[in-house]
Amino acid sequence: MKKDDAFSEDEKIVEAFNYKQELKRSLKSFSSFAIAFSFISITTGIFTNYKFVIQTGGPAGIWSWPITIIGQLLVALVFAELVGIIPISGYSYQWLKRLSTPFVSWMTGWISFCFLILVIPTVDWGFALVFAGLFNIAASDLNLKVIVMSIIVLQVTLNIIGVKITTLINNGAVWTEIIGAVGLAIILFIVAFLHDADPSILLSTGNAAKGTSYIAPFLLTMLMGSYTIVGFEAAANLSEETVNASKTIPKTIISSVALSGIFGMLFLIAATWAIPNLNDVLNSDNPLPYIIVTNLGGVFGKLFLVIVSVSIFACGLVITTSAGRLIYAMSRDNAFIFSQSFKKVSSKTKVPTAALFLILILCLISTYFAESLIDLVAATAVLPALIYLTTIVAYGITRKNVKFKSGSFTLGKFSKPVFTFAILWLILEIGILTIPKDFHTATIISSFMLIIGVIFYFLFFRSRLIKRSRLVE
Repeated sequence: MKKDDAFSEDEKIVEAFNYKQELKRSLKSFSSFAIAFSFISITTGIFTNYKFVIQTGGPAGIWSWPITIIGQLLVALVFAELVGIIPISGYSYQWLKRLSTPFVSWMTGWISFCFLILVIPTVDWGFALVFAGLFNIAASDLNLKVIVMSIIVLQVTLNIIGVKITTLINNGAVWTEIIGAVGLAIILFIVAFLHDADPSILLSTGNAAKGTSYIAPFLLTMLMGSYTIVGFEAAANLSEETVNASKTIPKTIISSVALSGIFGMLFLIAATWAIPNLNDVLNSDNPLPYIIVTNLGGVFGKLFLVIVSVSIFACGLVITTSAGRLIYAMSRDNAFIFSQSFKKVSSKTKVPTAALFLILILCLISTYFAESLIDLVAATAVLPALIYLTTIVAYGITRKNVKFKSGSFTLGKFSKPVFTFAILWLILEIGILTIPKDFHTATIISSFMLIIGVIFYFLFFRSRLIKRSRLVE
């Protein structure tokens, strides 16, 4: 298909869903992959959660990673099929608008909005920890919050400037992500081998659950994978800015999850095997930077931390981009507060500027009032799981009536087992992230947001939402 033909076909698809092409369609295959890969950002998720994992489940806690990867890959397969059918900005909100009821659609959009507003500060908190370590800044709550708020301002500013600069940064971040994770993994493997490190540490439970069952602590360590392997659908949220979106984005979603899983596992094994002294690492404020600098030396270790910080910054940047597109997508349906303002796109930069300013304000507020990073992380892990479960169940009910285009990605004969195991996985994941007392605060935060969403819907949006447009009759 020629470039002009691809643009024409993409615009026809947007028009078929009763919208007009307002956003600049400039993202190609690699840029689309960069968005999903940067949103997932294994370095961000691992650096943010590694301390929790080894203090909760010991070094052996890293083996919960492949379990979550398999579960999230099943979800990604379903989403890859869905975006091929409905390649419109707003992902789950738009999909459920056509697959379910207005209430379910709006609530999914609301949960997505809450997730994105909370996850930006948690990602930038990970950046702040690395930044503080690089410049020997005390990792106090005040210092970290100042760094986080400054980074949020910068990320929103770059998004307002335009999609071109954010695309360049995200494209570059793919390589810093690979260098940071894979490069570090290779070097740490070599260091561990040269130092005759004992590989049995990979199965050590540390002091976790001493004298009791290890099952509960191990399940808690799934927080790392659940927090990290999300956001692959961000590529779908930029469907209206992607060339040949219905064919490009399914590949993007699947490859980003698969590669993130492989690279992340290699890095976790290498970093854990290279632990110089387990007690020192368990007592460290920043375990991974400690492991890296101790093994590689100050200069070389900090060089890698600079590379890692670029990846984390890009992760927050692309999440900001995705949040802006979600607000825009809901506002043009008159399904968001002050929709007339937030649906506007800058004639010069082709970005939803007002929506980005809203993100800035809300993220600064959530950062200022945040009391616990772990509570925010847990909340931002369970919210996407709720989105995924709702989307897959709704799609599973109506999928039999969907007519797939020739050449589009489809699960075919594997659809039933993929849907079944994806749903079972998400139910298990939500249980792990809500039932244990360690995550009760996060459960309260998530429940409060759901209640607020229900109230908002019935007070402000039920009567004015457009009649839902079904994908099939």
